[in-house]
Amino acid sequence: MEKPNATLTIVGDGDARPELENLAQQLGIHQQTVFTGFVSESRKVELLNLMDVAANPSSKEGWGLTVIEANACQVPVVASDVPGLRDSVQDGKTGFLYEYGNIEQLAEKLLLVLRDDRLRERLSEEAYQWSLSFDWEVSADKMLGVLETAIHLKQALREA
Repeated sequence: MEKPNATLTIVGDGDARPELENLAQQLGIHQQTVFTGFVSESRKVELLNLMDVAANPSSKEGWGLTVIEANACQVPVVASDVPGLRDSVQDGKTGFLYEYGNIEQLAEKLLLVLRDDRLRERLSEEAYQWSLSFDWEVSADKMLGVLETAIHLKQALREA
C-alpha cells in the first residue's frame, strides 16, 4: 500500500455506494475507507477541513461547485477532465485534471499530492486564492461592470 496511513472518505450517497463498499472490501481497504452517507453543509465543511486532497471523478458536471467548496477549505482537487470540472480546476495550480476513467492516472495524481508536502501546500494556497474569486460581492461587481459596458456601448451606437 502506497500510503498506509491514508484514509479514504466518500462523502454523500448514490447508486454506486454498494458497489464501492464491495470494492473497498475486495481491495482490502475497507478499514481505511469511511462512507459518510448524506451529510449536512456544516459537516461537509468539517470533513473538507480534514482533507489533504479531494477527488471528483464525475463524468460530467454543470459547474464544479464541490471543487470550489474544497478550494475554499484550502483543499486541492484532483478531478476528471470533463466539462464543468475543467472549468473549476486550474490544472497544476489548484489541483490536477486526469483523463476521465483513467484510474491509474487518478491514483498517480492523488499520490503526487499526498507525497509532496511542498506541492500540496502550494496547491492549497492557490486553491484558496482561486476560491476567493467566486465571492458573491465579486460576482455582483463583475456583473455590474458588464452591464455598465453594455449600456455605454448602446448609447455610443445611438449617438453614432
